[in-house]
Amino acid sequence: MTVPKVVIDSAILVTPRLSALPIELIPIAGRQIGVNDLKDVHALLTRTVTRVDAHLLQDSRIGFVGTASAGTDHIDTRYLSEHAISLASAAGCNAAAVADYVLDAIYQCGRLESLISGATVGLVGYGAVGRQLATRLVRLGAIVKVYDPLIREAAADVHVCSLSEALSCSIVSLHAALHSDEPYPSFQMLDSEAAAHVMSDAVFINAGRGGLVTEEALHRMGDRGVTLVLDAWPDEPNLPSALLSKVAFATPHIAGYTATSKTNATDFLIEPLKRALNLTCALHQTDLGETRRIVMDLSEETDIGGLMTVMAAVTRLAQDDSEFRQAWTRLPSPDNFESQRTNYRLRDQYSDVTIRVERASTKLQGLLSALGFDVVT
Repeated sequence: MTVPKVVIDSAILVTPRLSALPIELIPIAGRQIGVNDLKDVHALLTRTVTRVDAHLLQDSRIGFVGTASAGTDHIDTRYLSEHAISLASAAGCNAAAVADYVLDAIYQCGRLESLISGATVGLVGYGAVGRQLATRLVRLGAIVKVYDPLIREAAADVHVCSLSEALSCSIVSLHAALHSDEPYPSFQMLDSEAAAHVMSDAVFINAGRGGLVTEEALHRMGDRGVTLVLDAWPDEPNLPSALLSKVAFATPHIAGYTATSKTNATDFLIEPLKRALNLTCALHQTDLGETRRIVMDLSEETDIGGLMTVMAAVTRLAQDDSEFRQAWTRLPSPDNFESQRTNYRLRDQYSDVTIRVERASTKLQGLLSALGFDVVT
């Protein structure tokens, strides 16, 4: 019996549920997937590094494209629609992981205590990540302001505002989808003029898409003293050394990389893939494995002190920044950027970390839960 052939980016995790499908998986590095690789292939599973358009799909039998990412700006969606090619994305698969990254950045930049005391946080974009992050920030005590022209209202205690107002907050974090569609294109929406609204003592985080902000705007913010945390870069995988030197924490587009999110990125695509290929096999949910367990006696700690103790035990941002800079110094090249991404040691997702706190106050337990941890006493 002939089974459908599926080309898969070799950096996409092959989960037990995917491997159980009656298909032939053909792994190829994302940047190397070409026209000849798709001859007699029925489906393509890709990431953002592969441009999927008429050139790539010409003369192929592809009937389904799945991207293990939230964004689809690397895909010519109009071409797919015109040629009856089904499309699915993994939108929301890494929302919790990206929210963890942003909270770690806030901690590493020394702003967690002020956030709990009511600091303002401006979110640009209120999709899956923005909503996930806003919920946690509100529970922690922050005043959350959101700019997203595609929404009319947000959750209780989340304030919808203008772009300039969101950028004027103490902490700014970007989570908008990247596109050039009118009437609200987001590509390079933050130019030097828009970035002038960011306060010189603010923390500016881009754990979304690099193309949302121009390189010039980032240079100007850095020159004014803005604390920059960049996981997404304007022209990645190209990374100017002059810009890197102005960034407080730098990582190679891995904010959404946890074991749970990588599994989600694959498994979110399985049902639409089955429908597109007319596969009728039943699949069962698989166990993601053991959760990390931390036991701490916080009886002698203040609420803030206990919170900082826990964050110090789980934080990865400073280590990830150091490892990336060392690797980039040895070999500053686009291939090395992608290599650092592909070989990144996956973080534990906060929701997969069980923290047993002994004799901690009710307030501290609430703060840890608000951060996203599983708290037991």
